[in-house]
Amino acid sequence: MLFASVQSLVVLALSVAALVGAVWGLIDASKYSNEAYVAAGKQTKTVWLAIMGVAAVIAFLSVPPPIGVGGGIVGFLGILAIVAVIVYFVEVKPKVAPHHRPGSGPSRGTW
Repeated sequence: MLFASVQSLVVLALSVAALVGAVWGLIDASKYSNEAYVAAGKQTKTVWLAIMGVAAVIAFLSVPPPIGVGGGIVGFLGILAIVAVIVYFVEVKPKVAPHHRPGSGPSRGTW
């Protein structure tokens, strides 16, 4: 019994971490211009927003009870979502960030 509850807590923690990472990656990917992605030699902004959006949806649907209704992020699609998040933060973001010009991202509005 103890092992099952510890295992459930580990899967829950991994699932929530994957969801947070995917949502964070989606928000972060949206702040760079398409030109920054092209200058870095990566796929376009639209492609990365789609990849991170799908990863966020998969992570959201994978969160197990008591928070969600999924079976955990350790399934095939969940692992693909984790890989997408890791690739974005390790490979794409460090190469896109130097090409970012402040003020070239989405409009933040003014008071």
